[in-house]
Amino acid sequence: MRDTDIEVRAARVDFRTVRLAHPLSISGRLIDGFTVAEVGVRVRSRSGQVADGSGASVLSVPWAWPGESADVAARDVVLRRLTEEIAQGAVGSGPADPVALWREQHAHLPVHLGGQAEEAGPIPALAGSLALGALDNALHDAWSRAAGRPAWSMYDESFLSSDLGWLTSTLRGAYPGSFGFDDRRRLPVQHVVGVTDPLDGADGLAGWLDHEQVRHLKIKLTGADPSADARRVADVHELATRHVGRPELAIDPNEGYADGDVAREMLTELAGRWPAARSAVTYLEQPVPRGHDGGQRQMRALAQEVPTLLDEGFTDLSALHDLADRGWSGVVVKAGKGQTPTLLAHAWARATGGWITVQDLTTVGLAFLHSARLVGTLRLSSSHLEYNSRQYAPDGQAELARRHPALTTVRAGAVTVPGITDTGLYGVPDVPGEGRQVPGDLGT
Repeated sequence: MRDTDIEVRAARVDFRTVRLAHPLSISGRLIDGFTVAEVGVRVRSRSGQVADGSGASVLSVPWAWPGESADVAARDVVLRRLTEEIAQGAVGSGPADPVALWREQHAHLPVHLGGQAEEAGPIPALAGSLALGALDNALHDAWSRAAGRPAWSMYDESFLSSDLGWLTSTLRGAYPGSFGFDDRRRLPVQHVVGVTDPLDGADGLAGWLDHEQVRHLKIKLTGADPSADARRVADVHELATRHVGRPELAIDPNEGYADGDVAREMLTELAGRWPAARSAVTYLEQPVPRGHDGGQRQMRALAQEVPTLLDEGFTDLSALHDLADRGWSGVVVKAGKGQTPTLLAHAWARATGGWITVQDLTTVGLAFLHSARLVGTLRLSSSHLEYNSRQYAPDGQAELARRHPALTTVRAGAVTVPGITDTGLYGVPDVPGEGRQVPGDLGT
């Protein structure tokens, strides 16, 4: 037990809809908008301190819950209900630290998913992780505010009740903070090149590169034709080389390839015809469908050629146990999945030498601030900030831009994240989304 352990006394969930300025296409699925879930909680610590906390997640249905069983709007309604159910179900939990609270909530997640499944069809674990993530983020924020400290100073044995030996024996005696955190303020921006995004012209990739000088590019591919995909990568590389010098490329087929051999076919053609472009590829993100490892032998061969990261398929920490055996080099973490699983995956990566990087879900506002804080603080294999919202949802950043213009404005290929000057998860006093009334009579 720790004096800083918290009991959840009240919770509130707000939703807002963000419409994209133009659709983002990922492997044939179009995203033209999404819901942002913002959870507020009120907690009381064992020592009697009361504090509020805020957390956000992007409930991206086409990404987290694809399929034809129900339309996107219907599935969005279900995820909203799920988020509210999870948040309200946490009231009365504790006292405990937020990692212990997340373990309790995550263990109960299948019950929540099953409760909504009858009318909507099975809800994927990935969608459930986003619904839980908003609550988890709010609990970390409130926990550290109640303690009067930045959250990033509390991830050790002084404030957490258990080491990470429960996750894997490799981490016995270790805590999330055992591997150190950084304080990077200048964050190189990663620009997404969608499968339908134009390359030339002021409104295309060329215009973005000329204006912002971004060197990190993530290229979305369809996976339908490895040869056409290789040419697309080569075309992006050639244009970027002309405009910004030596770009660094990440490739994201969004589950588009049937197996690891097809992904290798694309890389082989790229290396044979455009070797400079192949040399610029730093990692490959989720090339095969979630739930299907693409053949262990094929995936291990692929990972020997380029770091290959689990993204949509990373829905449970148990996947870390045999990740390398199944042919994966590491994982992608996202702020929307929650602070706790992000911290635990980071500890695993640092302890084992696995790859880890932070990626985006077109985050805006509080969710984007959180994502930037992760990139600036965690010791990542590739430390860049994917910043999709400036391309696809610029109106969604209005409040954050007013409060922190240096974080939302790209200069010389980077943005500047504010220094940690306050308590809480985000480390700044003016957090977007704060000020909402959290209901509940806390008594004395």
